[in-house]
Amino acid sequence: MSTRIVRNWWSFALNGVIALIYGFLALFLPDDTLIVVARYTGIIILLAGIIFAFVAYNRAKKQIPYGVILAEAIVLLLLGILILVYTVETISFFVSLIGIWAIVLGIIQLIALVDIGQNIANKNFFLVNAIVSLLFGALLLLNPFAAIKTLVIVSGLLALFFGFVMIWFAFNLKGLQEGKS
Repeated sequence: MSTRIVRNWWSFALNGVIALIYGFLALFLPDDTLIVVARYTGIIILLAGIIFAFVAYNRAKKQIPYGVILAEAIVLLLLGILILVYTVETISFFVSLIGIWAIVLGIIQLIALVDIGQNIANKNFFLVNAIVSLLFGALLLLNPFAAIKTLVIVSGLLALFFGFVMIWFAFNLKGLQEGKS
């Protein structure tokens, strides 16, 4: 194993601790965690819009085409502001879009299954996938905020698992480092 990885065991432990913190927050405060993650996303999008605006400005000064970058900057700035000001509504809107997409995808899969008919192997698998897409889309449309809150809780469970694994790995690396010294 690379000595560089072994020497930096603490970075794995730190990532594990961060994952554990997120996991506990997601499990015990899913609403607040969702809002914080959404606002963080809004800030990142807003910062990207500012960077794109500076790039467009510099390109304009150098008389290089900048229209597309300026349009992207405006869209990113508006989207970032909308997410920061209307966080809950934005979450519900995007989850509803995903729900609509899942329903449309399920319908397309059913149409494809009917059109293909007997010419496809494992068509029951394809049928189950279409039904799951339809149910998932309906669930997201019926109560978008509750559905996304459930996904936050699931991500919290995954983060806890990941955090424990990373800390275990870090201490194993530390043991290797101490064994080499």
